[in-house]
Amino acid sequence: MWKLFSRRKKRAPADESVAELRDKFHLETHGYHGFPLGPSSMTFDPYRRLLYIGTNSGEIRMVGTPGVRLSGNLDDMGKINQILPFTSEPALITVCGGNMMYRWCLEQGERQDAPELVLDRSYKFQGGLNHLSMDTQFDGMSPEVLSWSRARAVLGYKGKDIPGEVRTLDISPRNPKQLLIGYEHGYFELWDALTWKPLLILGPFRDSGDTLAVAWNGDGERFVSSHQDGTIAYWNLDSPEGPVSTRRLHDGRCQDIVRILWPRDNMLVMSGGASLDKIDGDSVTVAVDDELYTMQLTSPVRGMHVLEDVHTDRDSGIVNSGSDCVTTTTMRDILVLLLEQEILFIELSPPEFPLVPPPYLISPHNSPMKLVTLSSRVSREVWQSLSQIGRVQRETVYRASTKKWPVNGGKLRSRAHDRRDVLLTGHEDGTVKFWDISNPNMNLLYTVNCSMFFSSEDALNTDFFTEDSTERTDPTNIKQMGFWDPRSDDDQLTVTSLDFQEELLAVGLHGGATLIFSLSSQSSVIDMKLVRVSIMRDDPRQRSRNWQAPLTLRTGGVECPPGYHPSHCIHLFPNVSTTTLAIAKDQRLIAVGCVYGFTVVDFLKGDIIHIQSTFDSSSPDPTQMSRMQSIRRSFRQSLKRLNVRHSMRGAQSTQRSYRPSNFVRSGSARPSVAKSRRGGGGGAGTMTPPPKRDFVKTMAFTAPCHLAGHSSWYGLLVGTNCGRLLTYTIDMPAPKHREARSPIVMPVEHNFNVKKDETVLFAGVIDAQSYLLDVNDEGSFRSARGTQYLTVCTEEGIKSALLIMDSEGYISVYTLPDLKLICRDDCVDATDAVGQRNFACSSVGVILHQRSPSEFARESLTEEGRLEVGFSVPLKTVTPLVLTPQTPKHELVDQLPTPLDIKVSTAFL
Repeated sequence: MWKLFSRRKKRAPADESVAELRDKFHLETHGYHGFPLGPSSMTFDPYRRLLYIGTNSGEIRMVGTPGVRLSGNLDDMGKINQILPFTSEPALITVCGGNMMYRWCLEQGERQDAPELVLDRSYKFQGGLNHLSMDTQFDGMSPEVLSWSRARAVLGYKGKDIPGEVRTLDISPRNPKQLLIGYEHGYFELWDALTWKPLLILGPFRDSGDTLAVAWNGDGERFVSSHQDGTIAYWNLDSPEGPVSTRRLHDGRCQDIVRILWPRDNMLVMSGGASLDKIDGDSVTVAVDDELYTMQLTSPVRGMHVLEDVHTDRDSGIVNSGSDCVTTTTMRDILVLLLEQEILFIELSPPEFPLVPPPYLISPHNSPMKLVTLSSRVSREVWQSLSQIGRVQRETVYRASTKKWPVNGGKLRSRAHDRRDVLLTGHEDGTVKFWDISNPNMNLLYTVNCSMFFSSEDALNTDFFTEDSTERTDPTNIKQMGFWDPRSDDDQLTVTSLDFQEELLAVGLHGGATLIFSLSSQSSVIDMKLVRVSIMRDDPRQRSRNWQAPLTLRTGGVECPPGYHPSHCIHLFPNVSTTTLAIAKDQRLIAVGCVYGFTVVDFLKGDIIHIQSTFDSSSPDPTQMSRMQSIRRSFRQSLKRLNVRHSMRGAQSTQRSYRPSNFVRSGSARPSVAKSRRGGGGGAGTMTPPPKRDFVKTMAFTAPCHLAGHSSWYGLLVGTNCGRLLTYTIDMPAPKHREARSPIVMPVEHNFNVKKDETVLFAGVIDAQSYLLDVNDEGSFRSARGTQYLTVCTEEGIKSALLIMDSEGYISVYTLPDLKLICRDDCVDATDAVGQRNFACSSVGVILHQRSPSEFARESLTEEGRLEVGFSVPLKTVTPLVLTPQTPKHELVDQLPTPLDIKVSTAFL
């Protein structure tokens, strides 16, 4: 990975020392963008209005007001099964495997400018005869042990039954001192959460199998439990002998209700509970009186919570958690669904259940990411257009627009950033997403869907998550919910290359098609122009086994809303994936590279002005171009067929000898086994490695410069996988003759002595003051001075670019053109191949690399790229208060202590 800081604002003094330059580059971590990997549990603190998320790796994420985030982690803690926040103090309990509980406190850390989640103590609780190892600092009857035997001894319970393992814990919503523990065999315990004294034993209830989940009612006097056979039991603390009533959702078999919520007297929310005859997969069931509504999901549920008493507009669903509500608002509840791949905020308004747009925790992993690129300082006009068009686009999916976010714990005091940084991600389903990363939260700006312009089977199913699908209902009240798409399996739509030049966007697909988009503020009907480019002869006999038919453009016009509209589709033949793209927007030229060569197209007139094949130079026999890819697999399949014949003919047939040519089908262009082995002593042969294919790795248009002594012309630099650097000059006609005559591409006969078999990662031209002569940045070459240098970055000799990510995860910064190392720091783990591949750096020093399939880590290299966040959180302890059924919850929030002002620069973004 390379990056040149190409923006030309202020030129550094010529005599600036290396020591002074080193002071300007320092790697600093600023947190994460996206959705955490492997979520396992979630809870909401209604008094401090903070949301907590636990992961399978033992990490805790705390989020509040957009920009307020903290994290805590314990390596040996393992998966977090449940999180229980205290209402009386800034603390919480995490329930982990092995019947262990950990108490965390929000305290002032060692650094005065950062709060921390600090581990306070650990506890051990038992259920029945589960004999598990315990820490030596605790004994079996110590006050910290929440054991069934201790509760039975203190309360004088005479039963000798075994309650089983602990299945769930929940704190009373009205009395923060009461902790409810549910056991496997239908027993329940009520404990004092502050003094750890048992208060009550309820049960048993064994008629419906094991207990799976419990949930309190808002009054704090009743709770509900779900059981293995689909039965729901209603309990009252005044009747501990058994449930007061039971209910079954379906007569037949149904999904296990592993989670349950009781937000209102006439409403239950359950994870599961759907009839197995109607739903195949994960689901959430909402029971309102006698009516059942089912939400079919695309990923498993890991946590649920209901944000109660949120003010929403009756018509538009506008959320407002403030107390100064107008007369047109009503009280609504918002369901928070933590899924394995994403998080959803749903307004509990049957039967529509509109989605609420979240300001953070948005997963970019709806479809697997294949490519990332980062652009800083986007022009204000393009930024405003993307924001406005994207807002209209999101309103078709999120029907309940947010006015004031209900998870608003803490106060944000971050400085304003007006850099307009945009992250582009290319996905497997053919979408390109624009993300706003100029603020502490990564928000989706705009989405381009390339599949809608093709007539493939996958393109016909791309409306699964659009307005029609999210609003679709049927007589059984089943509704599709979720954005993660597990159904995208057409690899021809996979985005393999991107080039973003603000008003212009080029997208290359795996199926050989390249789309050129232009930004438009008006909706229109588009009829794209197809440009077919034959780089090599497409012989059907030489196609690989995994060959697919080329993508077919949709006939007739395609109605496009405001946004990026396609004008041309460049299709390469043979049908191969594009590897790199380059656009010269003012000259209206595009260069498209693939594994067989490249082409230059004038998309102003739709003419092909140059075609160059790079495959023949490294392979003397062009008929082997597709067979060499699958030679090993072909040998394995041939041997498998041979073994099947042996087993069918009997044991005697195995005595026969086969010639090497029998391993290859008749008429095949693949080399025989005898030709592919080296003759060695004793008949021991070794397979010769296949030759390295020479395909186009990188391309770049250069501003007017002097290439190999030629006059000042526009140029094109092409780097290949085998270390070749091809240079071309472009004869541009005068502007008044541009529409009448296309540019002329001419090769430059010059050897630049690039080492053989070293992949060229980057090639560009810089001036004497180390600024890249970018053809799309007129200011970079209008003010160019002094000697011009051709800068080449290869895979093995990475010493020529300003910023490099190497294969060991280090980033290095060099001065140009003298190549002095001024900074080297560890950025990505050496074993993290995904993070090294999906690495992006902007011209102001903002660094992003993929930490997980759904999350990016953000770092900065320069002062201009740093993102400081200041916020305040409540840290002092208060006297626990018990709410009565008539006491609204917002009154307790007013009694919390005044927050301490905290300024942090490493908060999770």
